[in-house]
Amino acid sequence: MTFQKKEEGYNVSELGNWNVASDYSRLKIMKPLDYADHYENIARFGYDTLIEQLENFGIPLDTLKLIGFERLLTELIKLCGNSKFAMKVGNTRKELEELEEKLKGIRKVLPLLSRTVVKQKKKTIILNEEVYYKTLDYLIDIKAKLNEPLNKNHLIFTDKQEFDPKAYKKQIMEDARTRG
Repeated sequence: MTFQKKEEGYNVSELGNWNVASDYSRLKIMKPLDYADHYENIARFGYDTLIEQLENFGIPLDTLKLIGFERLLTELIKLCGNSKFAMKVGNTRKELEELEEKLKGIRKVLPLLSRTVVKQKKKTIILNEEVYYKTLDYLIDIKAKLNEPLNKNHLIFTDKQEFDPKAYKKQIMEDARTRG
C-alpha cells in the first residue's frame, strides 16, 4: 500500500485508511532508543559525544585515539544489542551474536593497546602502535561485517518490488475479463 498525501501529520493511504504505525514506531520506539544510546554514552564517558569531551579538555592525541576506539567499540556492541531481536532470516542471529562476542573479546584486550608513563606526577598514555592499529583494523572489519546480517533482515535496505504500471493495467484488464 502506498501513501500519497499527508493530512494533519499522518500518512493517509490511497484507500483512505489511517496508518500511524510508522509515526508510532518513529516517536515511541526509535526516539527512546536513540535517547537511551545518548544517555548510555553520558553514563559511560561523562559526555554524549567525543566532540563535547574535546571541547572541555586538552587531551593528548594518543589518549583521544584510545577514547575514540573505546567509543567505537561500545557503539558496535550497542548496535548488536539493539538489533538482535530483529534477526529472523536464516542464521543471521547467530552471525550477529558471534560478531558481538568478538567485539566483547576486543574489550578484554583494551589494556594491551597502550601503556601509562608517569613523569613528574603527570600520567601520559602512549599507544602500543603495532597492537593498537592491528586491533583497530580488526574492529573495522567487524564493523563492515555487521552490515550483512542487518541488511539481510531489512534493517538497512528493504527489498522493494518495482512497480510496473503497464503490467498493473494489464492485470486489472485481465481480472475484469475473467470476473465477467
